[in-house]
Amino acid sequence: MKCLLLFLLQCCIHLALCQAEDGYSPRLLTAEENANESTCVEQPTYNVLPADYDKLMPPLLKGVPLNIYFTLWIISITEINELRQDFTVDLYLRMYWVDFRIKYPVCEKRPFIVLNHAQLDKIWIPDIFFKQEKRSSRHFVNRRNAGLKLTKSTNEVFFSERITLTTYCAYDFRFFPLDRQACVMAFESYSLDGRYANLSFKPLAIHFDKFKFKIPQYELNYVSPYSCYYDYMYEGSYFLNQSCIQANFVFDRQFSYYFVHMYLPSILIVLVSFLSFWIPVDNVPGRVSLGVTSLLTLATQFTTIQRSLPPVSYVKAMDIWMFFCIVTVFLAMVEFTLAYNFRFTLAQDGDRKPKPVKEPVTVLGINSIAAGLRQPRVVVLTQPEEGKTPFAVLKLSVYWVAERFAKKKGNFIDNFSKLLFPIAFLVFNLAYWNHYGKGQKEVTFWGG
Repeated sequence: MKCLLLFLLQCCIHLALCQAEDGYSPRLLTAEENANESTCVEQPTYNVLPADYDKLMPPLLKGVPLNIYFTLWIISITEINELRQDFTVDLYLRMYWVDFRIKYPVCEKRPFIVLNHAQLDKIWIPDIFFKQEKRSSRHFVNRRNAGLKLTKSTNEVFFSERITLTTYCAYDFRFFPLDRQACVMAFESYSLDGRYANLSFKPLAIHFDKFKFKIPQYELNYVSPYSCYYDYMYEGSYFLNQSCIQANFVFDRQFSYYFVHMYLPSILIVLVSFLSFWIPVDNVPGRVSLGVTSLLTLATQFTTIQRSLPPVSYVKAMDIWMFFCIVTVFLAMVEFTLAYNFRFTLAQDGDRKPKPVKEPVTVLGINSIAAGLRQPRVVVLTQPEEGKTPFAVLKLSVYWVAERFAKKKGNFIDNFSKLLFPIAFLVFNLAYWNHYGKGQKEVTFWGG
């Protein structure tokens, strides 16, 4: 019996030695065994938490705040919701800190080791929260997507976890749809103020590849780190400093969609309304239907785009554009009313008094006099007296322009509008695109 036990003991020792020669221990060693040179054996993952480790106690040294460093790896921006005033980001959150209670295995030569996954719930981890968070979730396919590592040179604990976060964003639509949006993702320690925890980003802390993912209607321009330390009053008499950091997201809206679906159709509708100036003034149904259709189309288009945005108290770039287009079409209808009710004629040479002119008007083939319909009022243009005063020169210039249009074939008001309306629309376009066409350059980060 003694021989059998001795043989089994020799076999176990031999097996252990073989495992040690291969570089891995047959079991997960304790933190005390890993700290002992005689018992430490290389392992794929390690247990470095001592038996008396308390995960509720932060690794603080008296009078020295704990330095906690962060890096962010942006996987994708999954949603930007303007109505709910938020955006959703999928990222790897990575934290670094030194826990003096944890010792690096003495037998390990690699620059870092992977800690056993079971220690995620046993080790102290900073209680970080996101200030503008609406919703957040961890990933558990097929187990929790998180890991721990320990660095040999600095004895620094490295924690990484994949999370999906939906956070509030204060959108500014003053330049919409030529706008640039700035969103903030700020985080800080919930229980530890600046005396106990110092949060900061590592160099090159935020990584993203904007060519690997696309955002509907937006493009991620850049993400920059920022420190958002602030002081607050505790118990009404004591000021505390809170350590806080944030990632500033800047999004540029893609303008092509709005140009194709909003600007180009509205330009064409306005130009179509200008075609009414070439329709004879007596063709009432044609001109009225063209003006009303153009006006209703613009109003429907404007209402449609407003539904995709939250109601705001300021004027947007799109509001200015659509307002001018609607007013232009409306004035084209007003122009038809004037052209229908007034006829202009020139006075004979030497006659400076308006003479009543009776001219029958035919509407839809019916003689206005015979049918008792209302006849247009005739306005006789008389040449003003020459003078050197500014008012006299102005009157003479107006008459000269009116004379040129009155001599042309067709209605005087229509002839004048054929030139006035396109020029006014062109001037508006030059001013509008000169101001808004360059896009929004400066942004303000709210909520950090």
